[in-house]
Amino acid sequence: MDEIDVLVKEQGYTNRSEFLRTAARTLLETRQRKHTIQVEVSPLLLEFIQAMVDRGFYRSREHAIQTAVDSFFTDERVKEAFKAMKRMEIASGKKAEVEIEDTTNRQIITQ
Repeated sequence: MDEIDVLVKEQGYTNRSEFLRTAARTLLETRQRKHTIQVEVSPLLLEFIQAMVDRGFYRSREHAIQTAVDSFFTDERVKEAFKAMKRMEIASGKKAEVEIEDTTNRQIITQ
């Protein structure tokens, strides 16, 4: 509690409760973004994606980007990429530590 009191004073929080609410909010936001990638796209591509969303092909820009990523990174492509990575690491004297399972969950990609 002494450390919290120091932070409350140093950071200008009104009281411990305000500090703890902010800390909890920050922790939850960090956990939520743990499996999220931010993607930069060109204005032309963003305009195309938005047009596809507006026409009902996708629920949102995020959904369109997720669909594109899923289409490109098929399970087979990912497995082949990891096999190639393992061969390169073995050839260079390093041991690969990554294992891919058929049940690997895909993560949400946000734009």
